[in-house]
Order: sequence, then C-alpha cells, then structure tokens
Amino acid sequence: MSDLHPAHMPKIIAHRGASGSAPENTIAAIRRAAELGARAVEFDATVSADGVALVMHDFNVERCSDGHGPVVLKTLEEVEKLDAGGWFDPRFAGEPIPTLKRALETVRATDMMPNLEIKPTLGWEEPTARAVAQTLRETWPMDRPVLVSSMSPLALDAFRDLMPGVSLGLIVYAIPENWRQRLKDHHCHSLHCYRDFVTYDLVQDVHALDARLHVYTVNTLDMAKSLFAMGVDAVFTDHPENLLELL
Repeated sequence: MSDLHPAHMPKIIAHRGASGSAPENTIAAIRRAAELGARAVEFDATVSADGVALVMHDFNVERCSDGHGPVVLKTLEEVEKLDAGGWFDPRFAGEPIPTLKRALETVRATDMMPNLEIKPTLGWEEPTARAVAQTLRETWPMDRPVLVSSMSPLALDAFRDLMPGVSLGLIVYAIPENWRQRLKDHHCHSLHCYRDFVTYDLVQDVHALDARLHVYTVNTLDMAKSLFAMGVDAVFTDHPENLLELL
C-alpha cells in the first residue's frame, strides 16, 4: 500500500455501514456493506462515560436506540443494554451499539478499509480522541490502511498528538474560505464535504495540494457519475449496492 496516497480510499464507501439496508453504525450494517461488495466502510466513534470508544453518530442515543440521554453520561454497561436495531426494522431488534473495538475487528475480518470519523460530544474532544487512539493501537494493525476524519479540529489535533502516523481527513459541510489553511494546520490529507458544494475547480484545487476530495452522501447513480466525472476521489453512500456497478 506504500505507493498509494496517504488518504487513498476505495471509490465507493459505505456510509455508517450499509445504512440504507441495516441500522446505521452497527455490526449488522458493517457486515451488510461487505456482503454487498463494498471495499470500504465509514462509521462514527464517540466515547462512553467510563472512557470506552463506541460507534455512535449522535450526541444522544434517542434517534438510533431505545434509550434516552447523552451517550457520554452512560457507562459501557448501560450502553450495552440498549437496542440499536429495532428502530430501523423489527428484524434487527436487539442489535447493540457496538464498541469501536468490535467494529474494527469486524472490518478487519471482512477485509474492508475503514474511515473512522471521530464524533465527539462538544467539550469531550480530547477524551474521545484518546479513547479512539487507544482502541486503534490495541485493535488495528498499523501496516493496514486506515483514515481517521473529523469535523472537530480539536479532536484531530489531539488524535494526531497520540498517533502522528495515521492519515487524517477534515470534514466540512460547505467549503470554508480558508480550507487550504485548515488542511495544513491540522495535517490533513483529505477534505470531506457535502455533495452540493463540489465543483470541478474545487477538485482541481484540492488535487493541486496533493490532497484527496471525498464527498457525502451520494445515493444515486447519476450523482455519483457526475462527481466522478469531475474527478472526485471517493463518495460516501447509504446504498453501496446502487453505486458499485460504476467500478
């Protein structure tokens, strides 16, 4: 893999697992992505009250489980009692909120490449970065590629202090005026943005810095074709099965 760009990802990345056909950020969604043929998977990492890295997008557990309240106020034992699948479909009832360790083990077993997004509760950037770094050290072979991204500059900086050899990506929604400086300041190899803000000129400008542009969330074939025609490096999708034919 040494000849690849530091932020190289397969062109089709399953967003929060195959979240269009399984409950997002669960082991079921990660396995489903692999079953559908995805070679890369993105998921979100946060932290419990007792410092365990978990896979969860929101600050609160309401939307994607049968629980209530902020995830950082719950211990691992309390989190493990929640049902993170029944809200999506009764077939997934009982699916747990996974630890980051278990998610990474599943990704490794299915031979996919992970894009791990650090998703800290505001104010908990450093504890979240520490938990993610510790779990990566203990679980993920450093000779295998991994891309760590975040919207939080604090989380990116804290993580880099702990694991300076891991490739980083900066996530934004709209493109900031100073995006070039942000990439430099936070030592990021890729920029991740929302699909509506992509232009041909942006792609060229990102590539001119020897960075990569990854775009979310792309669920139609026409949109993916348009973005790849502009030179986008990879797209995140809830429905990898709809886009993999492009490959």
